[in-house]
Amino acid sequence: QNPLHHRRLSLPRRPAPQWLASHMAAVEGGASAEELAADCPYINEYCQQRHRGVVRCSWLKLKGRILLSSRTFQAGEIIFREPPLHIVAEQPGNPAFDRLKELCAKYNKVFEYEPLWYWTALNSLKPSQLPPGEARLKPITADQQRKLLLLFHSDVTQPSKASIELVKEMSLESHATALELEHLLQVWILNCFEHSDSPLGYSAYFMSSFMSHSCLPNAVWHYEGDNFVLRARSAIQDGDEITVSYLSEDSLLESTGSRRKHLRDSKHFECTCVRCGADRDLSRGFKCAACAGVMYHNHFEDRPGIAVLAPCEACGRLSAASDFVGLFEQEKCFQSKLDECEQKMEKAGSDRSEIVKALEEALGKAEGVLSQHFLLNKAWTLLSDLYSRSARRQRDAESVVRKRIAFEEVAYPGLSGSRAWTLEGYADMILRHKGVVLEPEVKVPSEAVAKTLAATVPRIYQDSLQILRLMFGNRHDYFSAVHRKAIELDVELKRFGCAA
Repeated sequence: QNPLHHRRLSLPRRPAPQWLASHMAAVEGGASAEELAADCPYINEYCQQRHRGVVRCSWLKLKGRILLSSRTFQAGEIIFREPPLHIVAEQPGNPAFDRLKELCAKYNKVFEYEPLWYWTALNSLKPSQLPPGEARLKPITADQQRKLLLLFHSDVTQPSKASIELVKEMSLESHATALELEHLLQVWILNCFEHSDSPLGYSAYFMSSFMSHSCLPNAVWHYEGDNFVLRARSAIQDGDEITVSYLSEDSLLESTGSRRKHLRDSKHFECTCVRCGADRDLSRGFKCAACAGVMYHNHFEDRPGIAVLAPCEACGRLSAASDFVGLFEQEKCFQSKLDECEQKMEKAGSDRSEIVKALEEALGKAEGVLSQHFLLNKAWTLLSDLYSRSARRQRDAESVVRKRIAFEEVAYPGLSGSRAWTLEGYADMILRHKGVVLEPEVKVPSEAVAKTLAATVPRIYQDSLQILRLMFGNRHDYFSAVHRKAIELDVELKRFGCAA
């Protein structure tokens, strides 16, 4: 998150606004030149007014703007709620939007993005940037635009051909420049969230842009209506940096190298968080030849062309350098087999039995050399889905899901949404395999079945709910969907006198 260029402000003749008073106070109070350039005083004035000062913005040389906590939070506690800064949706029938769609379709080499991206920028201009009487485009306030331009975007020195053409097409030349439109376009591309499906709409939030990524974040965000809700994912102390994950919950279970690649490809930075900086990658383990214990990859000790393993967790054995090449070649081969099987599963009409056979063969070889490894978890995930479709493989399906749960518990040392959903899926699977109806409400077929469920399934649901409650609260759909099944199952078990 690089600091953005601060636009110079001339002192107005009217009374200075509150944010300017805050800015001057920050100068007198010793705010650094970098913090001033990054508009931290302005952002902190907003934090004070909107969020009671529970967070504050600062600036680091290697990261740019960051968000710090101003008080302690316990896991599950709401840090703040944030309404959308701006929402823009497609507008079929609007002459400007319809013309934009025509331009995008006709000149697709100039207009590289979908029409809505350009529409968000056009509808983020302030009144002074629109011709008098312009009714097709909806302006935003100068303060809204200032906040938008503070969101992260790459340095832009030249407008794209698309922005140049749009300024001409919309008759904006005397009011807005193509470079100004390009800045707004890049802000939306790098900071927007999907808001609606019909019509398709995007939303932008102010505070979300100032949180850095971590593969072991101490906060998590979710929606509550249109609001952006930030919760503590673990205990946060006064002065701690607040971090979230830019990766999906499933991606957080992958190896350090895999997570870093996702971030390089999508966000263009190299992650140096506490997990990526650890000397043991708990999602990339190899089986010790001496005792079958786990030897985790240690990327800090890697040498050119050769990866290195940490000592065995059980016996302390160190692998010889000559062992590394063979292990990593087998890992690479397993990755290729998994990719091949995934591609076949995506094709309509693929022979599922052949895919199962190929997966089982590849997995059998991999389990001889890999242990506590994200690729094994990926294979188990594919197999659990395939096994669950066959009445003859139900026990196998449950077995591989238990392996997934064990892997996830070690791989991610904190609250994991993926672990919660795997637990929920495991409980659902057991119920379905016992003939229990889940929709529209849980119905247990017999007392005999109820007795087999009472000691296990309610506890699995509760383990899932404990995670979901802390991460998303008890009003979120993620929580209520599992809670509904847990309550209905409890009613059914009591009906048969088999309460957990």
